Amino acid sequence: MERAGLECNEEGIMKRASEYLNIPGGKRIWFQDFQPHFNLLVLDPIKRFPFKMDDMLIGFVFMSCCIDYLSGFWWGENREIGMVRQAYVGFINEYFRPRGLYNAKGIYDSLRNGLVHLFTIKDKLYELTFDEPQRHLTLSHNGFIVLNAGNFRNDLIDAANRYFNEVGKNPQLLDKAFQRYERDGFIRWID
Repeated sequence: MERAGLECNEEGIMKRASEYLNIPGGKRIWFQDFQPHFNLLVLDPIKRFPFKMDDMLIGFVFMSCCIDYLSGFWWGENREIGMVRQAYVGFINEYFRPRGLYNAKGIYDSLRNGLVHLFTIKDKLYELTFDEPQRHLTLSHNGFIVLNAGNFRNDLIDAANRYFNEVGKNPQLLDKAFQRYERDGFIRWID
């Protein structure tokens, strides 16, 4: 059985950043190993998440964390105070479609800083729901923006795939993603 600690790819083990750098084309090889690893540990559980009243908030928490993870790889550099917001908001503005559909600063303040860190919807900007796709991103009768869990999940997965596709084509984005991996690593599995 595997446990958290050592990184896995399709063959079972992901190398440390320094080991990839010793291989010709090491960053590309890292990315080929990393993307399925990220999908397995982050995106696949989000895809399987059964949104119901009892667990909807946990789903929104994990989806907000996923944006945080992705924005860190997209940003690349160490995210000092103030840069976390810039990276998070920038990632949403760059990869969620159509651009401008989401209030990226609102998602950052209300979900990432509010729901994730304070377990509240900061600034009461959003009404969270599930199983109501027709209400997604409309205004509720109380004037809140409605976020439907399933729609938000689909848009997040599309944004992640869009980002990963760009990393595969853009050496600058690959360098930034690898820089983040080299500095901070990512969850690993140990036998």
